Amino acid sequence: MSDINYYNIQRSIERNTCPEHGKHPKFSKTINGFSITACCENFRASLVKKAENAVAEETKKAIEKIFKDAFR
Repeated sequence: MSDINYYNIQRSIERNTCPEHGKHPKFSKTINGFSITACCENFRASLVKKAENAVAEETKKAIEKIFKDAFR
């Protein structure tokens, strides 16, 4: 779905800081979805869960917008 706002997801992921190393992750949109690069696997795993939730929320918003525009 091309209406998903990956910029919002990127901002919400990249503002996190690793509690162990104090570094920020890097979020990248890919052909198959997204990629997160982090300093350690524990931090990356927690960010993947946050990103999945954020993608679900952005998808919901995009679908609601499509239906709202369709029934005007």
